[in-house]
Amino acid sequence: MKYVVTGGAGFIGREVVRQLLSAGHSVSIYDDFSFGREANIKEFARHPQLQVTKGKVEDFTALHACVLSFRPDVVIHLAALHFIPYCNRHPLQTIRINVEGTYSVFDSCEQAGVSKVVMASTGAIYPSDENELLESGAAQPVDVYGCSKHLDEGIAEYFARRGRTRVMTIRFFNCYGPYETNEHLIPEIIKQLKQQPYLELGNLKTKRDYIYVADMARGIILLSQTGRAKPYEVVNLGTGLEYSGEELVHSIGRNLGREIEIRVDQARFRPSDKMHQKASTRRLRELTDWTPQIGIEEGLRLLLQHEGMMS
Repeated sequence: MKYVVTGGAGFIGREVVRQLLSAGHSVSIYDDFSFGREANIKEFARHPQLQVTKGKVEDFTALHACVLSFRPDVVIHLAALHFIPYCNRHPLQTIRINVEGTYSVFDSCEQAGVSKVVMASTGAIYPSDENELLESGAAQPVDVYGCSKHLDEGIAEYFARRGRTRVMTIRFFNCYGPYETNEHLIPEIIKQLKQQPYLELGNLKTKRDYIYVADMARGIILLSQTGRAKPYEVVNLGTGLEYSGEELVHSIGRNLGREIEIRVDQARFRPSDKMHQKASTRRLRELTDWTPQIGIEEGLRLLLQHEGMMS
């Protein structure tokens, strides 16, 4: 099969591309390299079935030229701003890239006759709830990023209902692993531990559903290929388990063989922090045979090894 992957040089995108190429597919990366990095794709940059186009996702002309020339079977749309503090500080840029960019992707795909689009959304559109979060639940975003993705889902459904393109909207939960390009909690912990023996962090009581990047990419690819989905489908991609920030620090400490001092910094607390975010995986299991292969302890160990912090 032939795939265009927007944001293919980013954190999740590079792993999606790597797995697609390993499976024998042809891939075209479309990325402006503002957050994605050329170094991320160095491992397979010369692969004979890979094409790379530098361009902004909101630039319809450049994007459409890429899609028309490559003629993909599937477009996986991952390009977006997604680090919540950055999005809250730059709301107009977030709307331009995330919302205008998404409209550009769907408009281009419809005009080019692409049969399927897989779009990244987020668990951030859900309210805080101790119970597992169902796709049928109400959307209640509390930050600019979540709002932008809620708008994206409306655009995706609009194009799907026009009947020319099948759409799979995937609500990502908290992905972690090598090649992260934003300062989310786990990368921040790693960065601080490289500089000092203690941690200065905000609210570590909040719990999130963490999914290792290789598992995330495998889930995206399986969902892009399933024949069981409706013409417009929304599905969570998470593990159904949740861990607090404190539990992550303790797990990293166990991997490193030492206790890690935590100093709570009130200035790092987010006003919109939700206490719980855990995916329901029922629809995911109905559509695919996906299950997570890498648990939190092993995933953190792999990340620490990648960062040169343990052998």
